[in-house]
Amino acid sequence: MDKEIITESLKRALESWVRHASAEQLWSVLQAGGLGASIHVEGDAVHVRVDLGGPPNPLSELGRTDGRLPVTEAFLGESAIWGKPPPQGDETREQWFLASELAQQHARQYLIAEAGEKRELLSRFAEGWMAG
Repeated sequence: MDKEIITESLKRALESWVRHASAEQLWSVLQAGGLGASIHVEGDAVHVRVDLGGPPNPLSELGRTDGRLPVTEAFLGESAIWGKPPPQGDETREQWFLASELAQQHARQYLIAEAGEKRELLSRFAEGWMAG
């Protein structure tokens, strides 16, 4: 199986996971990373499933911001639509994120962009899978 095909399948699966992730799952990834994937090949078909959790792997750090909000927040500042988020480390920050569809939308955009920018992580994951 070609590494490039697996890497591209992994990228598509990550994008799908991000689009369908719950607000709680998005928050978890922003806080601590922790994404993983399983790959199954049947003939020429590659099936990739992305999940939260599992053993550390090259995808584990993808999306992790340690509680900082994605860069997209900086462009919106304190607009009435966005609302000013509680300070980092504040207990109410998670509740604010879970209640803000716009914050979740920006988190999704950030995660999809990061998956595209960090293609070497996807490639390393594919290499590890192929070697195992």
